[in-house]
Amino acid sequence: MRKVLLIIAGVVVLVCGVGGWFGYQALNAGREISRSSITQQEFDAQQVGTAETTVRDALPTPLDDDEENIYGDDPTRQGKPAGATCAYYPLKPLTESKNRPLFRFCFAGGKLTEKKQIRIDGA
Repeated sequence: MRKVLLIIAGVVVLVCGVGGWFGYQALNAGREISRSSITQQEFDAQQVGTAETTVRDALPTPLDDDEENIYGDDPTRQGKPAGATCAYYPLKPLTESKNRPLFRFCFAGGKLTEKKQIRIDGA
């Protein structure tokens, strides 16, 4: 009987540890999204042609996300300019919509070349 109780206790500890780890990861992801979000006014304040450093200094740290996660199997990347590097920011306030808006700022040659609101199809 004691052996059975020890096994059950071990399983409970293992399940709690794994559940806690996943909960911690979800919390961190939520914090990153919250810290990276910007308002419509912050988006509107940035002007095409502005120096990249000026734009990046005016905004929080962008999402640290792979474009494969953002665009999925969209080969056009929603019209992303060729040769540009882009930064992505969620819209504040955050929504629970499956079709989430993101602000995209694309840079080339040290300048903001495009700013656009895109929609991401979520699961």
